[in-house]
Amino acid sequence: MNIARLLYVGGKILNYSENEVFRMTLRKFYMIYNEYLELNGIKKKENESLLDMF
Repeated sequence: MNIARLLYVGGKILNYSENEVFRMTLRKFYMIYNEYLELNGIKKKENESLLDMF
């Protein structure tokens, strides 16, 4: 895990402060980052089941 990369992506791409990035769990960070990638067409959307939406 590269802390500098997490801070860069969290701060410059996702517009979170350094403190907000450090307070996030890795799971939350990657969920937000993957959603960003899917919404911007960088990554194909994974198949979701109805239970995952809630």
